[in-house]
Amino acid sequence: MRTFEITYRILPAGVGPDDYEPADLEQRTGRFEFPDAVPGEEGYGPSHPEMEAAIIRQAELPEGAEPVVGAVRLV
Repeated sequence: MRTFEITYRILPAGVGPDDYEPADLEQRTGRFEFPDAVPGEEGYGPSHPEMEAAIIRQAELPEGAEPVVGAVRLV
């Protein structure tokens, strides 16, 4: 397993991608574990959909809110 520190902002329910300024959104940082890369796999870390799914599963987001991934760091 690999642990990544992910910094993300919370997009409230009902807010579209053009309806906010990033600085106005709540920012959080959390540590999330992902499986090790398989032989021959290229790339750094998990895919964007994998990160979003992990944040939704582990973080206590308000109902209908979505994470907006900002930074990813292997720890």
